[in-house]
Amino acid sequence: MLMIRHAIGSRLFLETAHYSVNPKEDKWVITASVTKNELKNLLDFQEELNLFIVEENQKTWYYSSNADLSVNSKENEITIVADHQTKYPV
Repeated sequence: MLMIRHAIGSRLFLETAHYSVNPKEDKWVITASVTKNELKNLLDFQEELNLFIVEENQKTWYYSSNADLSVNSKENEITIVADHQTKYPV
């Protein structure tokens, strides 16, 4: 499960099982399907996002220091390039 939350106050902007995480050099490219309302919130707060991948025994936290976010409107997808990853046991 991917959850994208506001870094201040932890407001939930997106929760989905439809996502991918692909390592690229020293970063992670995270892509997810979004609705128009979810997209608006993510764009409005793109500099204040925390991304979490929650698995059975682990939670992984990602963030993008440079708010590296792009939109593929045709596919209703958002892509965030994260430059930080921290794993936590659950």
